[in-house]
Amino acid sequence: MSYWTYCRPGLLLGKDKIYIMEIKNVVLPIVTDQFESTVAFYKTITGKEVYLSAAHDGYKLCGIDKFVVLGAVAGPEALEIPRMVQAIFIVDEVKGYWELLKDNCRKVIVPYSTVSTGTRFIIEQQDGKIIEYLQLND
Repeated sequence: MSYWTYCRPGLLLGKDKIYIMEIKNVVLPIVTDQFESTVAFYKTITGKEVYLSAAHDGYKLCGIDKFVVLGAVAGPEALEIPRMVQAIFIVDEVKGYWELLKDNCRKVIVPYSTVSTGTRFIIEQQDGKIIEYLQLND
């Protein structure tokens, strides 16, 4: 018997926990070689300020409204995976989504891991879309 039981959409039962899963937000990644001017542009068009600023895996990022702007710090190769990502699903329970999707996708690109902004994984879904699932730090 599997450790995890998928009951219905949004509900996953584990041995010691029930995961009630929800995609809280969908964010569009904007990968750029002109980080500061791109951040300024998205602040202007949205009328919003940066709500998240972080760096990891050789790139920096700023969240502005429904966008996350990403720019290389350690060289352009650091943006190879971010350039592949078509959307970021901000979720409330990334572990539940990982257990549900890790064996039900075309390819795991980045396995379940912790980064400066929270916990995430990146997969190529059955529909061919490359999606990052991210649970932000509290």
